[in-house]
Amino acid sequence: MDAIEFLTKDHEAVKALLAAANTYDQMKAAFGEISRILEAHTYLEERFFYPHFGSHEHLGQLIQEAREQHVLVKQLLDSMKHQNGQEFEKNFQALRAEVQLHMTSEEGEIFPQAERVTDAATLARLGSELQTAKIAYEKASEVPATAAR
Repeated sequence: MDAIEFLTKDHEAVKALLAAANTYDQMKAAFGEISRILEAHTYLEERFFYPHFGSHEHLGQLIQEAREQHVLVKQLLDSMKHQNGQEFEKNFQALRAEVQLHMTSEEGEIFPQAERVTDAATLARLGSELQTAKIAYEKASEVPATAAR
């Protein structure tokens, strides 16, 4: 799986979770998984994918905008961890809109341009790096059972 396929797979998972979360209870139930995916995804993009393409003129500007969107998404995720009721619902809707905008930008502009400025072998290597890094990130993010007590 190349880097773009890998990142798009995360997008599809988040889109499905967001689409299924229409009531407050559904939003609260989906939030943990959405947050987990987005936190790992933004880390991987910022650490591995964006640096590889940031030096390309127009792509660099798009990546800067994507990084700014990441900041907003991270702020929303962080604040929502401690929210309930209408405040949570309002911010869930804001999160949904921001994430959808971000994914549309990546899939419609960043990913196609990245494919144009690099070759398939490089995208495949980057995809492998992303897969390995995701496993390490998720392992490091786990709370050991003894530490949770």
